[in-house]
Amino acid sequence: MDIEIRKLKLIESFKQIRDHAVLNKIESLLSIKTSKQNPSIAQFSGIWTEDEASEIRQIIEEGCEQINEDDWNITCH
Repeated sequence: MDIEIRKLKLIESFKQIRDHAVLNKIESLLSIKTSKQNPSIAQFSGIWTEDEASEIRQIIEEGCEQINEDDWNITCH
């Protein structure tokens, strides 16, 4: 069975769990930290595919790096 299908089946199974003790056990097996600490940037490494990262870069370049000179003019009445 394909690894992606196996992971999706596990996720579907996890969604059905309602017992905190079971979740605690799974978290400990997977070494998942559940503290309220701020996540480090390393935790997000590799989340996006190259295509997704490229798309985000393009969106930022097209939308966020635009300067409208008129936005700086403040008119007081």
